[in-house]
Amino acid sequence: MNYYELKYLKEFIKSNLTGKRLVHANTRYKNLLDLFFENDHEGKKLVFSTAPGNLALFIDRYANPKRLNTISFFEEIYGAVVRDISLANTDRILTIEFEGSAKLVFKIFSNNANVYLVNDQKLTDSFKGNDIDELDVPDKKSINLFKNIPEQANTKQKITSLNPLIPRAHLNELIEIHDLESKSDQELVEVIKNLSHSIDENPVFRKVKGGSTTLLSEDWLSLPTERTFESINDLIAYRYKNYSHDQRLKQQKGELSKQLKRQSKRLKSGLNNLDKADKGLERADEYEKYGHLLMANGHVKPQEENKIEVQDLYNEGEKVSIPLDEKLSVIQNAEKYYSKAKNSLQSYEDALNRIPILQGKKELVDTLLNELQEIDGLRELDKWKKTKAEDLKELNIGNHSSGNEDQLPFHTLEVEGYAVWIGKNAKSNDVLVQKSHKEDIWLHARGVSGSHALIRMNNNQGMPPKDVLLKVASYAAFNSKAKGAEVVPVIITKKKYVRKPKGAPAGAVLVDKEQVEFVTPEKPKNE
Repeated sequence: MNYYELKYLKEFIKSNLTGKRLVHANTRYKNLLDLFFENDHEGKKLVFSTAPGNLALFIDRYANPKRLNTISFFEEIYGAVVRDISLANTDRILTIEFEGSAKLVFKIFSNNANVYLVNDQKLTDSFKGNDIDELDVPDKKSINLFKNIPEQANTKQKITSLNPLIPRAHLNELIEIHDLESKSDQELVEVIKNLSHSIDENPVFRKVKGGSTTLLSEDWLSLPTERTFESINDLIAYRYKNYSHDQRLKQQKGELSKQLKRQSKRLKSGLNNLDKADKGLERADEYEKYGHLLMANGHVKPQEENKIEVQDLYNEGEKVSIPLDEKLSVIQNAEKYYSKAKNSLQSYEDALNRIPILQGKKELVDTLLNELQEIDGLRELDKWKKTKAEDLKELNIGNHSSGNEDQLPFHTLEVEGYAVWIGKNAKSNDVLVQKSHKEDIWLHARGVSGSHALIRMNNNQGMPPKDVLLKVASYAAFNSKAKGAEVVPVIITKKKYVRKPKGAPAGAVLVDKEQVEFVTPEKPKNE
């Protein structure tokens, strides 16, 4: 609650409570105080919530006070009649003054709210029941409005210095809407004067799109109005009673938005990598060229162990130096280069096939994000989730989300848009196999103990691109007993060919069909 809300609320409470007597005050829940006032004609209930994040003071529908399972407060002034309501000039301190000398002082501070009973100028009780030897209320502030502009301050700091009472909730929007960043200090002073006058003299009690509330008209804050209220009391009561709903909505939207943004970022990264596929085609041409040149020079003895220099048949008069695997002959190196050319060409073709798939997913994610931002209610959100269930499932979002995989008993990461799981230990390996789908790709270092790795395929019967397979294979090699070797053989197969024999120890499986790739161990990175 801000000072301007309290300014108008004071008048509303004053018109409703003056002349009524306090008949009871109790608490039903932690951080909630109900005060009951009556006269011969009607009753009023004043509600004070001190809950962090949901601070509120308002008059609610009257009902006879429940006395069972409640704790009573301020019994010594029951029957006292309200004489006046006052608000501190520059602070959120509201006082109910009773005939005689009793006062209830409401300290409406978000981090330290409380109600004090002052009787005969002595502090005798407080709602929070903490030490009441002295009234824990700060000294009155002296505010010099529209005068103080600190040097080296940003626009928001200048605004709050010019008027420390101004509501903070929509300052960023106000700065953007009115282009306050570009204003001179003198221009900014005039804007804040006019803004303060508008709040002070012509408030509009409204809820804006997104769920927040404001006293500013659409002329000042051009956020669409979803609802207007007859009084500040109605606005505060609505905000308090819908806090739980709004918090749940905010939490659920926030989690979904976080997962969608993470997916969008990963897809963008995958597309950026695929856009470099032309380099794979260039490498394929280069590897094939090396293979041809080595075949043509199979009889030549290398001048050095790890490379050979030959005439470049494609560029007359020039020579080319070709790296060699010293363990292989020149002809065997040529065959290796042909194999690498074939793999690079396959990776290029896979990339071309993957690009439209990832682009489609990226467009879907961005569409879902935009739709999600427009949702303003839990019912609407639930309906949207049901309507988009298949899309969310395909993207592993929400109830099917990879966001929940943070709690899974194995490591999770992404490689070019593919979700990857890596076991942490033997039991973790078992869970990984149990939770996987038959079309997922299972990988494990051959002939040594280590972690199971899995590439999630979302029921796709095909295989991922070769570079994805090799990358995850290198991760499986790193998470094995052979991590120190230069080259490690890794089994790659569909999960449907992996089975766990009955009674086998944790992590042990049998593989019915496999292919093997030789890779260099690489530490996984959370892409």
